[in-house]
Amino acid sequence: MKKIVLPLALVLTAALASSCSTMVQMERTYPPETTLPADSGRFIFVNFYDYQAPDLVKDRHEEGYAAAVKGYAIGLSGLVQKDPRAVFMIADTLRKGFTVLSMQYPEFADTVRAICETYGANLLVALDSIRLWVDWEVYLEDSDEGGSILAKDFWLYANTYMTLYTAEGEVLDRCAGEKNTYVKSKYTIFGMIGGPNVGNQKERIKLLAEAAAKDCIGKYYPFSDQYTSKLYSGGELTKLNLLITGGKPEEAIGPLTELTNSSSPSLASKAEHNLAVAKEIIENKRIAEEVWSRFKGKEE
Repeated sequence: MKKIVLPLALVLTAALASSCSTMVQMERTYPPETTLPADSGRFIFVNFYDYQAPDLVKDRHEEGYAAAVKGYAIGLSGLVQKDPRAVFMIADTLRKGFTVLSMQYPEFADTVRAICETYGANLLVALDSIRLWVDWEVYLEDSDEGGSILAKDFWLYANTYMTLYTAEGEVLDRCAGEKNTYVKSKYTIFGMIGGPNVGNQKERIKLLAEAAAKDCIGKYYPFSDQYTSKLYSGGELTKLNLLITGGKPEEAIGPLTELTNSSSPSLASKAEHNLAVAKEIIENKRIAEEVWSRFKGKEE
C-alpha cells in the first residue's frame, strides 16, 4: 500500500482548524411543574421511619439508614432555601416502633396537626420509608492472560417514600424515589463472592437520598438543566468569546453583528453562530429571572 505523506504545514493547519473552538456552559430554567399552596412558607421535616424497629429485617445497618435520613433532609433544605420566604425545620420527633413498607401509607392527620402546631409549620414532609440494598451483575470479561474471567459489578440502591401534608393533615402529594450508584467490581472464580456492606456506604447513601429528595420536592420549584454550546475562536472572535464566557454576552452583540458582514464568508458564518449563542445566553438569563420572579411573587 502506498503511503501518502502530507506537508507539515497542511497537517498543522488542519490541527489548528479542528481546535479553533471553545465550549461554553449554558443553563435553561423552567417553571415549577406543580404549585404549592399560597401559605407554604414554613416546612417541617419528620422521619416517620423507625429503622431500629425489631420487627424489621435483623441486619438493618443502622448507620446506613441514619445517613439516608440525613441526606434526605439535606436535599429538602437545599431546595426549600432557594425560596427567600421559606423556612425549613427538622423536627426531633421520630414515631418509634412505626414503619411503613412499600407504598402502604397510613393516615395520621392528628399527628401531623400536632407537629405542625408545635413548630408553626405550614407543610410537613414525612419520610415514610427507606429501603437500602446492594445488587450485582455477573459477566465474563477478557483476561490479560487470555481467555475469560468471571467478574461482578455491585450497585447500591436507595428507595425512599415521602408524603407531603398540609398543617391540617391533608395529603398533598406522595412520592417514591429510587436512586442507584456503582460501587465496585470484583473478580471471582465461581461468582460466589460477597458484596459491599450497606452500613459501610454512608457517604454514597447520603448522596442517593439527597438526590431522591430533590426529585420529589423539586417539582414545586423552578428547575434548570445545563448543556454546552460551541463557540468558534480565532482572531477577534477569541476576544469576544471572553465576554460571552465571562458573563458579559451583551457587550459582544454589537461587535459580533459587525463581523457577520465580513467579506470573509468563513468569518461571517462563525460570527453568526457565536452571535446566536450569545443571544441564547441572554435569553436564558431573562427567562430565569422571569421564572424566579413569578415564583417568589406567587403569594403577593
